[in-house]
Amino acid sequence: MAGQPVLITGSSGLVGHPLAKRLVARGDRVFGLDPASPPEPLGDMTHFEQGFGDYASLLDLLAHHEIGKIVHAGGISGPMLANDAPHDIATINLGSTINLAEAAYRAGVSRFVYCSSGSAYGPTPDSPVREDTPFRPTSLYGATKAASDLVLMAYRKDYGLDAVGLRYSTVYGPRRATDCPIRTMIEDAMAGRPTRLARGAGKRWPYVYVDDVVDATIAALDAPEPKQYAYNVAGPDCPSLEQIAELVWSEFRTADIEIRGNADDPVRERFDLPAAERDLGWTPRWTIEAGVGAYIEWFRKNTAP
Repeated sequence: MAGQPVLITGSSGLVGHPLAKRLVARGDRVFGLDPASPPEPLGDMTHFEQGFGDYASLLDLLAHHEIGKIVHAGGISGPMLANDAPHDIATINLGSTINLAEAAYRAGVSRFVYCSSGSAYGPTPDSPVREDTPFRPTSLYGATKAASDLVLMAYRKDYGLDAVGLRYSTVYGPRRATDCPIRTMIEDAMAGRPTRLARGAGKRWPYVYVDDVVDATIAALDAPEPKQYAYNVAGPDCPSLEQIAELVWSEFRTADIEIRGNADDPVRERFDLPAAERDLGWTPRWTIEAGVGAYIEWFRKNTAP
């Protein structure tokens, strides 16, 4: 469904890069904005190796390249990063969203997809987690995602910006660089190291494979008239770390995995997904078995012997 040029912030990242790759493959004119170089060249994508927080530069870029749609996937990508630099977290995650939203509004962008996070909800002891679940973030990162959602909801309501927020649960899959117990288990098993996870025993978590996230993001770009601002994005199941460990062990019989935990471990219950199916035509297709299997195969192909 190629059409208006698309700008992707964070186009070299876990979600932004495979998204750019898919959009280029289907014929979209794609512009990437990321201070990091792409992990691989993408042919027709134009990459700007710079940040995305300067309002005047953003407005000029949108106008000069006649950008019609934006996917804002850039920023500090998890509560485990930049913990010693709170001002950077707030400036990069919230400040850049405000600047980009204003530039998009002034430039008449037709669709703005914001890559939000389950961290905006914080702990979610009630199941299922719906899009109207109150925000109770427990980290500055989560607070910036919640605040960005609120800003974009206001731009949608008060100024007519066609903004859609996708609240991804924990994304796993190829090229994830930040902490992830699934990646840790696989890497340790392949290297013959023991895995010792300090938390999570007995807890379920709605992981989502990166291909499902890319599918959902494209669906949000293409949907003709999303009826609401926010949509949850998660996998079709809600596995425990013990289940994931069994999947890793089935491929690496010498894997030594120990999972510890206590009552204070974070809780994230199953995400409610019917709204995304109803309005975006998206449902997850990667079960935890399929996703972990694909992730292991990716590691086997991309790890030096």
